[in-house]
This record gives sequence, structure tokens and C-alpha cells, in this order.
Amino acid sequence: MNYLYALLLLSSALPAQAQLRDPFARPAPAAAAAVLSTEAPPAPLRLRALILNGARSLANIDGDVVAAGDRGPGYTVLRIDERGVLVARAGRQQLLVMGDPGQDRPHGLENKEPE
Repeated sequence: MNYLYALLLLSSALPAQAQLRDPFARPAPAAAAAVLSTEAPPAPLRLRALILNGARSLANIDGDVVAAGDRGPGYTVLRIDERGVLVARAGRQQLLVMGDPGQDRPHGLENKEPE
């Protein structure tokens, strides 16, 4: 009985972390943990319209009307000018311009031949 009591006292004195650690588990390397991330890259932003008016310029990004300094879902607008909209996103800067090849075209015009 004394042995069981001593074991109980010893196990309660140990931190909970030590009690739950698997002695046969290998620690995951930091690089492997980064590769195992299931986070998908953010969807591309689409610049739909620009209204240039100096410091009060506006842009329509994916349906949201924003000005310089505004925050949208996952991005911050840094600058709006005649070149496009400069946004900060995921730690990087990205220039959105009108008519980027990755942007959608109006439906029905993809295969239409010029008249």
C-alpha cells in the first residue's frame, strides 16, 4: 500500500505535460511542420473600378469600395493612382490594375469574334 501511495504522490508532483508525453514519439522538424500547413493561398483580388480624385480616390475591389488606408478582407489599401491600386496582403505588396489577364471577362464575350 505504501508503494501505491508513493507512486500517487510522485505522479501528482510531476507537471501535466510530463505525464502526457509519449516517450516514443519523434518531434516534428520545423520545416516539416511548415509543409504540413493546410492553409490555402488567398484568392486573387480583382480590381473592378477606379475613381481618381487625388487624395479622395476610390477603388472597387471585389465589390468593396475602398480608399487609401482602408482595410478589406485580408488586405490594406496603400495607394490609389492612375497605375492602379497598391495593396498590402500576406506580408507582401501587390499592384492591382484594370484589365489584368487573370480577371474575369463579362459572360458571353469569351468566344465572340470581332465584328
